[in-house]
Amino acid sequence: MVRAIPRGRVLSYSRVAVLAGLPGRARLVGKVMSRIGPGVPWWRVLRADRSMAEGVRVEQARRLRAEGVKVRDGGRVPRSAFLPIGDQALRRRIHRR
Repeated sequence: MVRAIPRGRVLSYSRVAVLAGLPGRARLVGKVMSRIGPGVPWWRVLRADRSMAEGVRVEQARRLRAEGVKVRDGGRVPRSAFLPIGDQALRRRIHRR
């Protein structure tokens, strides 16, 4: 599912949980994301307050900036970088996998 997030866009852990059919399980998504292997764009998933996780903030910001996402001081990303909740293209990409 995280692979379906387009370059230059982000989702929150809670939104990934909802799309995975696990509403209210954002912490579980975070735990799984901390253990994933290469090939999954983990840097495209942020906290609901638009901030990055402490331990990976520098690397996450670097990767997001490389994709054209503006990262503000303090490590927050503007709302405009988040995919809209009803993004049908994302839903189609997810369900094709």
